[in-house]
Amino acid sequence: MEFFRFGLNDYGLAVLTFFMLLAPAAFYIMALMEGRAGRAMFGAGLVAHAVSIAHRGALLGWLPLTEKYDNISFMAFAAAILYYFISRNEKLRSLARYALPLICVIIFVALKFRTINTISPFMMTPWFFAHSLFYFISYAFFAIAACLGTHYVISGDSEYEVMEYRMLSLGWILLSVSLFCGSVWFYLAYGTYWLWTSKEMWISITWLFVGLYLHARLMRPLHGVPAAVMGVLVFGVALFTYFGVGTVIPSPPTQF
Repeated sequence: MEFFRFGLNDYGLAVLTFFMLLAPAAFYIMALMEGRAGRAMFGAGLVAHAVSIAHRGALLGWLPLTEKYDNISFMAFAAAILYYFISRNEKLRSLARYALPLICVIIFVALKFRTINTISPFMMTPWFFAHSLFYFISYAFFAIAACLGTHYVISGDSEYEVMEYRMLSLGWILLSVSLFCGSVWFYLAYGTYWLWTSKEMWISITWLFVGLYLHARLMRPLHGVPAAVMGVLVFGVALFTYFGVGTVIPSPPTQF
């Protein structure tokens, strides 16, 4: 782990980490260019982002999914990978104008948090890793779904609405798996599967709200724009659960 500090003190390491995550944001913005140049910039952004995450993992000696800086960075990385696969569909190329700026915003939010280079022994378990991994991948699905839904509401292109539904369906499944893994981890660490603090309550609200959207889309009066708007709001509810609980609503403090 010391090798990956490159002989830097804590301040120097913090500066290096900052610019290693800022670089992919710059590449993602330049990926808005048309044609081969844009694709090359996006590829460079993915590589730079992967290097940033790998560097954090090497510093920690563990998977970097235990605090806000790393979790939010990983969310942006997962969203970028999702965007890559979806954008290969010629009919969904307009997604770039929404997804790439949003990915950059998520990265900028990650940069607002200081890095924590220690990990609680309670977190160094496969169950906690699985919980965090699936949780933030589900957030990436919600983020891309919000971009797809926004374009559908503006343009009326049904291809985007169908893909929004697919993204939210998969995101809901991943969130469900995350909650199961988190409950097992919590039981092993603290002796109970669930505590009804404001954090757990809002996670439950997020899960139920996605389920409400999935049902609403199947109802004829709500199919189309009303359901799509609900799908966009899913990401807002998820963000409030992660950022609002503990700041706007009191909750026991956590580093992740």
